[in-house]
Amino acid sequence: MSCLGRVFSILLAALLTVSSLMMVESASAQTIPKPSVPEFTLKYIDSSYDVPATTSIDQYTGKTVTNQGYHVENRTIQLTIRNQPFTSYIQNGQNISFYYNVREKGQYAQTDNWITIFNPDVGFRIQSKSDYTTLYFSIDRNGFPFWGHLVDGGSVDFQVQALIGSVHRVYNASSTSQLAMFPWVFEGQSSAWSSTQTTTIPASSNSTPNPTQLDTANPTDSSSTDNSVASLLISLALVAVAVSAVAVVSLLLYVRHLKRTTAKPDNFAVKN
Repeated sequence: MSCLGRVFSILLAALLTVSSLMMVESASAQTIPKPSVPEFTLKYIDSSYDVPATTSIDQYTGKTVTNQGYHVENRTIQLTIRNQPFTSYIQNGQNISFYYNVREKGQYAQTDNWITIFNPDVGFRIQSKSDYTTLYFSIDRNGFPFWGHLVDGGSVDFQVQALIGSVHRVYNASSTSQLAMFPWVFEGQSSAWSSTQTTTIPASSNSTPNPTQLDTANPTDSSSTDNSVASLLISLALVAVAVSAVAVVSLLLYVRHLKRTTAKPDNFAVKN
C-alpha cells in the first residue's frame, strides 16, 4: 500500500504540474496587449540635385568631349511614427514583437480604395528601439506603392496601424498549392487605423542649367561657330597684313624714285 500511495502521489503531483503549466501557458497566450492607435507625421523631402556638364579628352583622338549636365529627381515622403513602450518576448516558441502597417490612397479616391503597403508575406515594419520609427517612400522611382502615379501637385493620404504579435508560417490543409500550403500569417493584437494625414507634392524642382551648361548644350554647333569666327578673323588679319605690306613696298619704291629724279639734274650740270 505504501508503494501504491507513493506512485499515486507522484502521478498526482505530475498532473498538477502539467495542469499548472497549461494554465500558465493559456494565461500567457492571452496577455498580448492591444496597442494604441499610433500617432505620426508626414514630411515632404526634396533631395533632387543637378549634375554639371564636364569635359574630357578622348584618349584616341585627342578631341575634347563634352558630357551633358542633367537633373536628378530624388523626392521622398518621410513618415515618422511615435513609438509606444514595448519589450519583445518569446511565447509558445514565437517572437512577440511590435509592428507597424501603413496604407495610402489618392486624396480624391473613394474611401475604400486604400492600398495596404505591408502584409505578412512581405513583412511588417518593426518598431525601432528609439523614440520614433521613420519610414521613407520614394515618389520618383517607378515602384510600389505609387508606381509613378503620384505626379507634381498630387495629394496622398496615409494611415498607420500598430500590431503586437508574431509573424510565422502555418499549415493550410485545404490548399492545393504547395507554395500556399504554409502561408505567412500574423497572430496577435492590432489597433484601429489612425486618423488620416495628407501631404501634397509640389511642382518638380527642375532647375535651369547654369551658363556653362548652356554654352556646351550643343558642342557641335558651338565648335562650328567658334571655328567660323576664328577663320574669319584670321582671313581679315592676313588681308590687313597683305595690304600693309603692299603699302609699305609702294611707299619705299616711290621714295626711291623721288631720290633718283632729284639727283639727275645735278649730275647733268657738272658734266657740262
